[in-house]
Amino acid sequence: MPKSTLRRISLALSTLGLFSLCASQAMADQTLNYKVFKDGEPIGTEQVILSDTSDGQTAHIITETSVQVLFLKFHYHHDRTETWNGDNLVSVKAETDDDGTPYQWLAEYEGKCFEVAGKGVPRREQCDGAWPLTLWREDVTSKTSLYSVIDAAPYKVSVAKTVDDSLEIDGKTVPATHYVMTGDVTRDLWYDQNGKLLKTSFKKKGYDIDFIRVDAN
Repeated sequence: MPKSTLRRISLALSTLGLFSLCASQAMADQTLNYKVFKDGEPIGTEQVILSDTSDGQTAHIITETSVQVLFLKFHYHHDRTETWNGDNLVSVKAETDDDGTPYQWLAEYEGKCFEVAGKGVPRREQCDGAWPLTLWREDVTSKTSLYSVIDAAPYKVSVAKTVDDSLEIDGKTVPATHYVMTGDVTRDLWYDQNGKLLKTSFKKKGYDIDFIRVDAN
């Protein structure tokens, strides 16, 4: 397995910003748009920009939230690019500003083995086929090993499929498949008939958080 140096990681991460955003938007084949809610109040957005490549697909995920709690305001910005070869993850580059705390890291895969290192994360190598918590893909529900998209911290989870369900989104009834994730991460997940995320719900610090797709039909 090739060894990534910190310099190589830094150079790779430096291309993540404007260049990757412009390129992915110019070549985008599909964009999934989400609104983020806290206790029913809008607090931000997430975009998943999917672009086909010669040997697979890239996914560029941009999340932006701002939350006011009493006299305090909290801001979160996350920018991540995933490179896929079919259903195989090739690499993940992530940059996050978690209310002033920065994280930058790169994960590179060779089969089920991967290496992750960067700023704000401990360097490690694993061969358990873990993916980041990349919920836009329904096949993430087959995983029992995941890791944080913020600081790459490892998670152990279990996922159970419930009966097929439907969702009311913007006054429309949308067919959906419902999963419940438990363990180090708890999520309710609903996916459309193409295996793309429609909605995820969870609690954070006692608040109800929902990501709801606004372009579902």
